[in-house]
Amino acid sequence: MISPAKKKWSKALNLIKDRGDPWEKFHLDKIKSEKGKRHRYNPLTQAWVVDECVLKMDNEPFANGAMRECFRMKKLSNFSMNDDWSRDSNNFVAKSYMDEAMPRETYFEDVMLQMDAKLWAGEYNRHNPPKKIDIFMMGVVELVERPGSPLYHIEHYIEGDYVKYNSNSGFVEDTTGKCRQTPQALSHFTFERSGHELVVVDIQGVGDLYTDPQIHTASGLEYGDGNLGIQGMALFFQSHHCNKICHRLGLTPFDLSPNEVKQLESTIQRFNNTSETKVKIDDSIVSESPSEKPDFGRLCKGISASLESTSDYFSQASSRQISECDEAVMFNIDDGQSNSRGGTATSIDSGLGKDMHERKPRTRGITECEGDPEHQAKMKQNLDRVARPSSVSALNALKLSGLIPESEESVLGSIHLDLAVYHETCRFNANMQDKNSAHFHLKAAADCGNQLALVAISSVYLGLPNDILPALNHLDAAELVPDNIEDRGLDFMVSAARNGDVNSIIFLAKAFDCGLNLGNDRSQSYGQAMVWYQMAVDEGVEKRYLIMARMAEIMLMEDSGCKDPNGAGELYSEAAEAAMEEMCGKLANKYYMLSEEAW
Repeated sequence: MISPAKKKWSKALNLIKDRGDPWEKFHLDKIKSEKGKRHRYNPLTQAWVVDECVLKMDNEPFANGAMRECFRMKKLSNFSMNDDWSRDSNNFVAKSYMDEAMPRETYFEDVMLQMDAKLWAGEYNRHNPPKKIDIFMMGVVELVERPGSPLYHIEHYIEGDYVKYNSNSGFVEDTTGKCRQTPQALSHFTFERSGHELVVVDIQGVGDLYTDPQIHTASGLEYGDGNLGIQGMALFFQSHHCNKICHRLGLTPFDLSPNEVKQLESTIQRFNNTSETKVKIDDSIVSESPSEKPDFGRLCKGISASLESTSDYFSQASSRQISECDEAVMFNIDDGQSNSRGGTATSIDSGLGKDMHERKPRTRGITECEGDPEHQAKMKQNLDRVARPSSVSALNALKLSGLIPESEESVLGSIHLDLAVYHETCRFNANMQDKNSAHFHLKAAADCGNQLALVAISSVYLGLPNDILPALNHLDAAELVPDNIEDRGLDFMVSAARNGDVNSIIFLAKAFDCGLNLGNDRSQSYGQAMVWYQMAVDEGVEKRYLIMARMAEIMLMEDSGCKDPNGAGELYSEAAEAAMEEMCGKLANKYYMLSEEAW
């Protein structure tokens, strides 16, 4: 049985066969052929496969973007027996970085990114979405006969209207008043299915055949400068409104403030009206774009009409025309149809070393994993991890049920914290500081157990200064908190203190000691003060001898409920030793005298 994704490829290739060779008029067959080495990456085994190839490449680029230029290229099929370029060659787009100082490793890292994204596309398809998808195969060709053996990215050329559905910084394609559901659902799916470890964005391509994606990871370390990490995840979710496919896949809606939901429901144009891919420089998001913007309009007509029927919605608007195309090695043309045509070959490339005496149709399917039980087993092993919901309440419910460790700090909290900062700094609207949304996401981050958020929100609620959202004050928050704001602030502060925040520990110790700043639900308690003081000492606070001395004083008080003269003497002695370590001789002598008096 042919998979839906495979049918799309077959349909695309049949169109090419019917139309003939779209590059025939450029006379690439007249160019001298040259040898090269093709590098392909298997993300399952994390290994590279290298084979030799024969190709012809145009001398002049026919398009260029911000970082790369594109060349027409034909590659002779490895099954060809007679070097018939008119029949046995495939059209490719070869791309090279215009910056000659670009490290060679970058070419291979780009391939690894796209092939890892291809695995996630396969995982998405296994959950039976309404529309199946695929991501183009990408490789690296090394031109060994040229000086320096330059490298090029290569992808099979496919005609069609190229559309960028979302970017790596929150853009969503909706120029017609509609938004395609499948690309947005794919990004949301990868976030949940990976357990919040990554999200695949920058979805673009012809119909549901995508290329040149970007992956944001929780660490922000892999996949080049386009990986904006948690910041990129936050930008995606700020502009993502769950659609019918998200619901069908069982994805949970990401928590957005009422202001954000209203904006998404009523505004066609999203907050970010640029589709350019962003890169990170010194951990900041800037507008420098590495996305390609070649004008292929004159070359890319014909296929989109047939692909349109296979997608939930297909926009004719294009922010960037076709330049990223798939590798012919991934096609399966074993459909009983004739291979004769007047254009490029539909025979399937393979590595050298095969039996070259008989031309056999390639049986591998749409991805390197399909049809191979061993590969499928490896795929399951690599991707079989505990999914995490996008909703804070759903995540906390899983923790309460014991399905995930309660102590686990989810990246979801960091995403909400970044959104809070974005709203407070007017990232989404330069003319308005949305403090309501900033507070909403700060609270969501705190509910996730994010330590920075717990400290910040407790400081805001208790009227203390904070470094995270300095513009959000106690009066702003009081209007948004239905309960007693001091009690809620202390609740968050207790959580922060239990997670080891020293300032929160000391604040609680002093509050219980003197009976101030305790709200309505708590009252003065020397016993509680002793617990928090001891925790502060265990955390190794500065000048801990002062805290030890105060604990000793409490243990000598008649009405403290903690009276223990011997214990007080020991604490004074320890305080003296701590003071001596910090060269406070006078205090050390004082504590030694008090220790003797206590005993």
